[in-house]
Amino acid sequence: MSKIRVDGRTMALSHPTRLAMYEELLNAEEMSTVMLQKKTGVTRYHLYHHLQSLEKNGLIENHRNEGRARWWKVTERVTLTPATSTDWLHNLPADVRALLEAGAEVHFIPVPNESSSVVAAKRTIGNMAEIFDVDLDMGVTFMPNGILVLGPPKRS
Repeated sequence: MSKIRVDGRTMALSHPTRLAMYEELLNAEEMSTVMLQKKTGVTRYHLYHHLQSLEKNGLIENHRNEGRARWWKVTERVTLTPATSTDWLHNLPADVRALLEAGAEVHFIPVPNESSSVVAAKRTIGNMAEIFDVDLDMGVTFMPNGILVLGPPKRS
């Protein structure tokens, strides 16, 4: 199975927290870290983690520091496509696309957001990849929201 490749900006904006932060900054000339934290409800540690990802991908910048306050603004406006867009289908491996187009059985297994569930899901996916000899690169930050299982289409 081939890996799905996307550009860094798309990947950065695929996380709901980063997307929410980016949208807040799109609607303002600038915002301080404290303002962003209040708008998103994210802890300071996680906020900086997400800000670094957006900054690393050239979407925002910390353009001034005043005392201990850091101010952020958008450096590149990216057109956000609606969630109903099917452009993402073109990024799927051909064999997966073919299964979906043929009417594959699709099952979604949600993964609760507790750390033990995320670790268990990640370990399970890693074990399956090893059993089926699939080179799977799951970085430390990989946190599954769920597991999507595709099966062959039902025969009529």
